[in-house]
Amino acid sequence: MAQIRPCADLRNNYNEISKICHETNEPVYITKNGYSDLVILSNSTYENLTKKLLKSEEERIDKLISQKFDSHYSDFEEFKKDFYSKIDQALKEVADGKCRPFKEFCAEMEEKYDFLQ
Repeated sequence: MAQIRPCADLRNNYNEISKICHETNEPVYITKNGYSDLVILSNSTYENLTKKLLKSEEERIDKLISQKFDSHYSDFEEFKKDFYSKIDQALKEVADGKCRPFKEFCAEMEEKYDFLQ
């Protein structure tokens, strides 16, 4: 069950609040002037929550990447073939002098898109 405590309890009853956080692995909500102000968690609960959120976000990104890949390529061999053909094309363009220095390209993009330097 959620614990809601006034901010004065942080000063007057810190050890009790700490014990509640560690024993229940639940947050303690701190109010200031009758309004919600802070949420306190034990360090281990915070780290576990952070790990779960990161794992969830990594899984979501992996799924999006997989969907994007699957929508463009039927298999990995098709991807490799396309990838190598693009590298070959780029190398031919370099050999034919159809390229320019990277710094020049970056300067043009910064000017075109008004990037701050």
